[in-house]
Amino acid sequence: MIEELKNISGKVPLEQFDITSFAKEKIRDMFRQGKVPTADAMVDEIILRAVKEGATDIHFEPAEQELRVRMGFEGIMKRMVSLPKDISENLANVLKTKGSLNAFEKKKPQEGRFSITIGALQFDLRISTVPVLHGERVALRILQKNARVANVEELGFSKENLNRVRSLLRRPTGLFLVTGPSGSGKSTTVYASVNDIQSSEKNIITVENPVEYKLDFASQVPTGIDKSFTFVDALRAILRQNPNIIMLGEIRDAETGIVAAEAALTGNLVLSTMLSSDAVGTIFRLLNLGIPPYWLATTLIGVVYQQLVRKICESCKEEYQLTEAERHGLFVHMLSGQTKFYRGKGCEKCGGSGYLGRSAIHEVLSINDEMRDLMYQQASILKLKEAARAGGFESIFQDGMRKIASGITTVAEFSRALG
Repeated sequence: MIEELKNISGKVPLEQFDITSFAKEKIRDMFRQGKVPTADAMVDEIILRAVKEGATDIHFEPAEQELRVRMGFEGIMKRMVSLPKDISENLANVLKTKGSLNAFEKKKPQEGRFSITIGALQFDLRISTVPVLHGERVALRILQKNARVANVEELGFSKENLNRVRSLLRRPTGLFLVTGPSGSGKSTTVYASVNDIQSSEKNIITVENPVEYKLDFASQVPTGIDKSFTFVDALRAILRQNPNIIMLGEIRDAETGIVAAEAALTGNLVLSTMLSSDAVGTIFRLLNLGIPPYWLATTLIGVVYQQLVRKICESCKEEYQLTEAERHGLFVHMLSGQTKFYRGKGCEKCGGSGYLGRSAIHEVLSINDEMRDLMYQQASILKLKEAARAGGFESIFQDGMRKIASGITTVAEFSRALG
């Protein structure tokens, strides 16, 4: 994607307005003399630069003396430019207008989206605003339109975990969840899961806000266009369409969770995502949402919990000896017997970071009969974890250790991602 955009040149020299390089007085003089681009042109330039560099997010962060513009790369933030604080409001208004938000509302968070075309590529940008001490903070999430839906084999599952996932997906009914923190690739995994089991014999309907990937084999129901048409309304409506498989964008509240469980209870395979801190903990999050224990015990078939870690750049990969700090790290004892460790030295291809691309690390929880009994009894999390381990469950730490041992990621990156 980045290669296709390299020949597109920018039109606004943002560096001339960077207050870390030029005196604020000089920049203000340029503003007064009308020698500056419009706020629209500056926003377009910022978005173009971020897309060309492969960023996933853009953050406009107003501070006391400046407007910091930073980009998100694979979970790491990188500075783009520091602009004069005076233009913070103008840029925010341009972005809010593009996202069909209320430009006059500055005291409440808002969410929206808009589309742009750069070269031959189309992008969806999700916009989120929140009032902060020195103005409005704006975040943009960059999504390429019509991107190819991944295959589950490409998502970094170990052989054992891939077999577990596919076994769960072959069930005719039940609730299957992909969980993790924000930005952990949950949507990518749930789309790939639906793609893995789709066929011309199955009636597949999705309910999403927004629709992230177009699926030729499914009927996709967008919600959020009209606030009177909610996830719950859509779910109840499509149950009368006799689906075999339902994909629900995200379970965010009790009502959505209850209707999703109800859909699974009435003979459908329901796939969805939700925020969670681990696979077993997802059970308690669902119970706390208000899903009755007897419904959850009957319908939940499995949970995938995942996080993303950066992959070592293959162009500059090298073997090295662990540092003293890494050797005494919290999880390195799990690598006893491992003698070879790898890292990226840093090269032009990876921008000197030593990392290129990301992979997911997972834990896959298959709900067994003992766990169903414990869920029905609302037993403690310790008892549920014991039952899970007895059924062959492996934690995300074990999967991460395997990826370190096989040279996919580093000890430092694993510690950064999981603490």
